[in-house]
Amino acid sequence: MGSPLARGWAPDLSFALVVAGLGAWETLSLRMAGYDRSIAPLLIVIGVAVAVACARHAGWLSLGLVWVTLVVQIVTATDILLVQATIVVIAFLLARYGSRGLVWASGISLLAATLVIVAFIGTLSTGVWGTRVLRNILIPLIDAGTPWQFVITPGVAAMLAIPWLAGLAMRYGGAARESKRSQTIAEQEALSAEQARLQMAEIAELRESQARLARDVHDVVGHSLTVILAQAESAQFLDGDDALKRTMANIAVSARSSLQEVRAVLASPDTESHGRSDLDELIDATRMSGTEIVVTDTGHARPLPPELAAVAFRVVQEMLTNAIKHGRRESPVYLAREWGDTLVITVANYVSSETTQEPAPQGNGVNGMRRRLESVGGRLDVLADRVPGDGRFTITATLPVRALNDTASEAHA
Repeated sequence: MGSPLARGWAPDLSFALVVAGLGAWETLSLRMAGYDRSIAPLLIVIGVAVAVACARHAGWLSLGLVWVTLVVQIVTATDILLVQATIVVIAFLLARYGSRGLVWASGISLLAATLVIVAFIGTLSTGVWGTRVLRNILIPLIDAGTPWQFVITPGVAAMLAIPWLAGLAMRYGGAARESKRSQTIAEQEALSAEQARLQMAEIAELRESQARLARDVHDVVGHSLTVILAQAESAQFLDGDDALKRTMANIAVSARSSLQEVRAVLASPDTESHGRSDLDELIDATRMSGTEIVVTDTGHARPLPPELAAVAFRVVQEMLTNAIKHGRRESPVYLAREWGDTLVITVANYVSSETTQEPAPQGNGVNGMRRRLESVGGRLDVLADRVPGDGRFTITATLPVRALNDTASEAHA
């Protein structure tokens, strides 16, 4: 098959060989007819053939060879050869495949070559009666009384300019088609990228929805079951049927509430707010487990937007769940709410040396609270005070109340 370089040059070399063969035959014919026996016609033929071969792949060399052959022809006063008509092919190829600078140079060369050729024909007509140019073109025009310059000049200009303009038209037509093809490919790639982005966004949304569902189920079931467990453990120490009945009633209320919240979560997993969002109601329900909760409020309390209220409810729910699960039964749980530009909720409890309440980096509890708070621009801080014997465990949630309230007010307006 040959190398790509050889295949690229094969058509040009083949055409150049044809030009060289025709030129050699024409040169031999001139020699046999007695017109020109010098070596100049053969040199011109070789120059034109090489220029044709180089037009596509070495345009500057091709243009230079054309001018060299023209200078040789003028200096030696060699008659114009028929094979030189292939210069029109060179003009086409230079405009079609040449660089931007070569296109400009070849265009300027057309004008200059036209003037030089007309002047050269005039030189041949003044003193060389045996040339074919004079015998076949100029004498009939002169006999008809027509100034030959008015015919020869436009003819030469058209012969050179028309193929050059055709090459230029094909050049920019091909560039336009390539640009359109590139635009189509770019649009297809952009469409594919947008589809991939939408698919990834859908997957991310689905995963976030699944994670939110897992957190909600963990919060609801974990809190309620912890309360139920605490009450069940305390029931064995109660005296009298009335106290036992109240404890069992509280267990039933907690279980029923837990079941309702789980149903709400599973019914609409993409909604952040499920069921209750009142912190005081949550605190009172937790107290029913027998755990003492000391609440301290500072600042000016105000209603929270629904999304913020839901986050605050779930975070406090998890805080109390951890405090009841890991804290000492005989010690109260301290809950403080500080109202300002931010709502700071702190839950603290004492942990006996027999239990641990380390934040679990991979667990649903602490991680779930942290992700909830980060989703609304808040943060979670955990502090474990380790001292010999007993220690104090504090967890603090910070929510940007003012920012969310301002946003809600702007949306309402």
